[in-house]
Amino acid sequence: MESPVGRSMPTDFEQELLLGPDDGLTEAKSLKPAGLSAKKYNSQRWRKVLLQISTVVNIIFLLVNLCLFIWLLKRSYKSSALHSLLYSQGAVVFESRPVDGLAEGSIYAGYPNSESDAAWNALMEGINLKILPEEMSQLDQGSLELKDGTGYLGTLGVYHELHCIKRIRRWIYRDYYYPNATDDEYNERMTHAEHCLEFIRQAAMCHGDITVTSFKWLHDRHGQVIEPTTKEGALHQCVRWDTLSGWAKSRRVDLFDPNLLVPENAKGH
Repeated sequence: MESPVGRSMPTDFEQELLLGPDDGLTEAKSLKPAGLSAKKYNSQRWRKVLLQISTVVNIIFLLVNLCLFIWLLKRSYKSSALHSLLYSQGAVVFESRPVDGLAEGSIYAGYPNSESDAAWNALMEGINLKILPEEMSQLDQGSLELKDGTGYLGTLGVYHELHCIKRIRRWIYRDYYYPNATDDEYNERMTHAEHCLEFIRQAAMCHGDITVTSFKWLHDRHGQVIEPTTKEGALHQCVRWDTLSGWAKSRRVDLFDPNLLVPENAKGH
């Protein structure tokens, strides 16, 4: 009789003796909770994976937004600090008022005369002003230095816009303002007017006034409908002009003063 020691044991017996009845299963099967089908178990695993991916994506999204928020906050703070630096207390006051655009009765519109010219000149009194050295250092740009050492030459954007409107007005009435202009002078003024049109276009798109204006029907003198037209009287958020222009005038400098600016070829400049 052959000894059990020298006899080969059945393969199934070896697996059952050494591994146990469940150890031969795959890892996924051995980890599957009892009572779950393979299909249902795989579905739950994918849900967990997708949940983990979604969590990571959301965390990254939150971190990116947090960084963006901090950057915008710093930029806003710098801008606010700059405005506080440039504008004296209460220089910029906002108010709501209608902007109707009616030319009739406006001193700034209509055929030019000495009265309207005087009104436009008064409107432009604050165009050239002094920027203090500590203010200029915050602007990340240079400018022409005043000869007395008290600051630099500057202007506010609104005055550039008004200057351009004034130039276009003069071009509209060029027969009044430039009756004896040479061809070269005529072309120079036309080029200036075209520059002003482009500057005002960019300025309007920059400011982006989002006041909603409604419409009404336009009738002719017989009461017949002609076309839709915009209504006047919509309220806009506006700067109180008297306050802002008063601040600008308090810093006004005379650009035509020959001793105002440090010469271009001055030593050290």
